[in-house]
Amino acid sequence: MVILQNATYIHPNKDILFQDIQFVVNNQEKLALIGNNGTGKSTLLKIIAGQLSLNSGTVACDSKPYYIPQLLDSYNKMSIAEALGIQEKLRAFHEILDGKMTAENMDTLNDDWGIEDRCQQALEHWNLSEISLDHKIEDLSGGQKTKVFLAGIAIQEPEIILMDEPSNHLDYEGRNLLYQFIENCSQSPLVVSHDRTLLNLLPEIAEMTKSGITKYGGNYDFFAEQKGIAQ
Repeated sequence: MVILQNATYIHPNKDILFQDIQFVVNNQEKLALIGNNGTGKSTLLKIIAGQLSLNSGTVACDSKPYYIPQLLDSYNKMSIAEALGIQEKLRAFHEILDGKMTAENMDTLNDDWGIEDRCQQALEHWNLSEISLDHKIEDLSGGQKTKVFLAGIAIQEPEIILMDEPSNHLDYEGRNLLYQFIENCSQSPLVVSHDRTLLNLLPEIAEMTKSGITKYGGNYDFFAEQKGIAQ
């Protein structure tokens, strides 16, 4: 679950992006976050992910969100394992297998003995089986970078998933895999996207405006029809 109360974010230039936002994402709720450009959708995802701080108000999550940003170039100098936050766990796993069963390694692994198999299966699912976890992000295409972070969902096993334009750069096969995931997942995805097909797979719409966030039952086509009637 994600709860924002009286959330206000002000740009460094003192312009108010949004003010006194109230917003809840319930467990296993699938939401599309829509709104005009500049309303703060991507910023809101970064705040929930812990990458930005509110100027006032609170944000609380009952588990650590997994965040797939729209722009991935900041990870270019990292390996896939580093970008997905699993390098130290994999190091501990291999050192334990080599006989270094220290308390530090056991704490780092945290009984996650399936980490390597899970990584392999996740990369294979997203058609990245030829790429190793040591591979540098900068050597991947835009679509491959997105697929790496999508594979990270199965690796990290989060309850809350934040996606900012996740279908960008994906090929036809990659988009279909994304659509299948959204349809079948039991987690709580909060998705910012302009992909109409993806938006229509999400059963609830959250519209963000300068005055707040309003939830609507139904997918994007239903939302657009109702808004048109209201207008």
